[in-house]
Amino acid sequence: MKHNYLYTIGVLLVVAITIGACSKKERGPRLIIHVIEKNGPIAPGASVHAWPGNDAGTPGVTINDELMDQTVTTDAAGDAIFDFKFSAVLDVDVIYYKNYLDTLLNPVTDTLYGHRVVKIEQVRQSSHENNYYETVEVK
Repeated sequence: MKHNYLYTIGVLLVVAITIGACSKKERGPRLIIHVIEKNGPIAPGASVHAWPGNDAGTPGVTINDELMDQTVTTDAAGDAIFDFKFSAVLDVDVIYYKNYLDTLLNPVTDTLYGHRVVKIEQVRQSSHENNYYETVEVK
């Protein structure tokens, strides 16, 4: 009798843990912006601003949440990673200061700009990733 009681409790615990582990969870979107120059090289150190533009969402409604307005600098691979909590349509603006030497070996800085509009969505899923990959070209 005692053996059946322990067996029943063990089975119920295994079922409860399995159901809890398989449940779907809200996954905030992660936006990964890859910044490249017009002719292909990556743009490390570019400033990437992702924000819900003036006409984001429903007409006449602006999202005023600092969590949805973020600025990140690209890493050595030219990637900027943003983590958001909500679904949104975002404007992505990029400014890249390209430094190089001219023909007389004088240092020159060009300012290159890029823009893109992206849509990200919060989803309910069992996997751990909710990533959106976008490439922005600066000119």
